[in-house]
Amino acid sequence: MTSGLTISSFMPSIVSSGIFSSRRADKGIDALASNNPFVSAMNFDIATGQVANAARGVANIARESSNSVASGIVSAEEAIKNLSKTDKFLNGVSKVVNFTADHINPLIVATGAAKVICSDDKAEAFSREALALGAMFGSEALAKRFIGMPILEKDSVTGKKVARKREGWYKDSSFLTKQVNALKDYCATKRLFNKSLKFLPGAIKGIAFVTASIGGYSVGLSAADYILKDSKNANA
Repeated sequence: MTSGLTISSFMPSIVSSGIFSSRRADKGIDALASNNPFVSAMNFDIATGQVANAARGVANIARESSNSVASGIVSAEEAIKNLSKTDKFLNGVSKVVNFTADHINPLIVATGAAKVICSDDKAEAFSREALALGAMFGSEALAKRFIGMPILEKDSVTGKKVARKREGWYKDSSFLTKQVNALKDYCATKRLFNKSLKFLPGAIKGIAFVTASIGGYSVGLSAADYILKDSKNANA
């Protein structure tokens, strides 16, 4: 895999995971302030898993780079892995973090279920969470296909996750394809403040994915509020 392909494969994950981690940490703080430590802990756990996913992306890009910073990142990753193998506590923490990173969506659903359990009006809370999460996951799936987010699959030989590139639905539009290709060409050839811009297309994909996710969740909540409001008015 070339460096350019590596960046295009993992940069969306790095950007989206970073943003999601920040949002989950904020939700964890809000839940703690609302005297709901269990939901808070689950949100912080998801935030940690998102950080781990972002770190994996950084490490994968670093492996395909040749500069000293990239070498340092790879060396640090290997050192942490080796230390985790010899230290029981770190090994346990590593397993928890890796499990969380690999099961983000199920844990998000579990966090939603915890919010329902802790709610005074469980029926209303369930309706809100079910519609919001359903809309969010649906929006994410559509966004992945539209913008061509790479798929991470486990290699049958090494057991490691590798990125498989796939074409986005936007390529069905000649206008959008021309704009995207023009941006890629510009970022591949121009430099700003001596730093390459080739990461930018991948970063934009990550931001677009986050926007679709947040938008889907908001639409789901709005739909739930509208349905529940009509239901209450009908029963009044």
